[in-house]
Amino acid sequence: MDNSKEKALRKLTNALNANDYSAARKIIENDIKRCGAKLEYYFYLALISDNLEEKRDLYTKALEIKPDFLDALINRGLVKNELQDFEGSIEDYDKAISLDSRCALAYNNRGYTKYKKQDFEGALKDYNKAILLNPNLKIAIDNKAKLLQEVCLKDDSDFTEKYYMSLAVADINSGKFLDGIKNLEEVLKYNQNSYLAYFYKGVSYHSMGLDENAIEAYTKALELNKNLVDAYFNRGQILYKSEPKKALDDFVSAVALDNKFIDAYYSIAAIQKSQGQYEDAIKNLDKILEIDENAINAKALKKLILTKYMNS
Repeated sequence: MDNSKEKALRKLTNALNANDYSAARKIIENDIKRCGAKLEYYFYLALISDNLEEKRDLYTKALEIKPDFLDALINRGLVKNELQDFEGSIEDYDKAISLDSRCALAYNNRGYTKYKKQDFEGALKDYNKAILLNPNLKIAIDNKAKLLQEVCLKDDSDFTEKYYMSLAVADINSGKFLDGIKNLEEVLKYNQNSYLAYFYKGVSYHSMGLDENAIEAYTKALELNKNLVDAYFNRGQILYKSEPKKALDDFVSAVALDNKFIDAYYSIAAIQKSQGQYEDAIKNLDKILEIDENAINAKALKKLILTKYMNS
């Protein structure tokens, strides 16, 4: 981005944040236009326009320049909704979702358009998807509540379980492990056999350094689903120093399920090296190098074993 365009966009952002649309229009018509930023010119002019037809047409011009402009698609979809062009609105949201399948706002907005055209089942499905993608998206939560209040619909029977799971994962990803565990307990009230709930409890305890609790949770998850590659690997990581033989079994189970799991192969090789099984360690390091010839750690450990332990 050239310096003049960057300065113009910074000035425009400040004006928009201050809700000073008169100043924003001057910046768009002068600074943005002068630096030749056609995409931004059409998009921001559409953003501040009060005329729905003009907004739609300006967003369309922006999309002619950049067909995968997600914000322009979402905004045009909203304008088309207000213009009662429900099919056109849904078409824009479909395109937005094809570009970003995790865009909660696109699902919410498509749900609202379906609600407006009285496709209530479709609206509920989209609201639920939006909430599961972003459990704190208030507009989707409010839209769903309004829909269920106005229309006699049966909610997705698994939604509550999925909702608490999405809350838990969001908490865990942001480092709020205790909150995550509380939400996982809610999941288990609805489904005592949720292996994912136990797996994420393991992740939370593991992250907090509560190794015994983590091992217990990972073990329970694996009792419910023996194909959880990451549960084997994570449990193996905890057992690595205290019980290397058990850790080795977990890492072997992980690569049996995923034969390209580089970190598990490396852990196997490290344990074998510590137990004097140098040739076996080299074989596993070679498997890593077959997958990724530039694997630095594998190259370094192989060189160490060959020079220090096998040539002595």
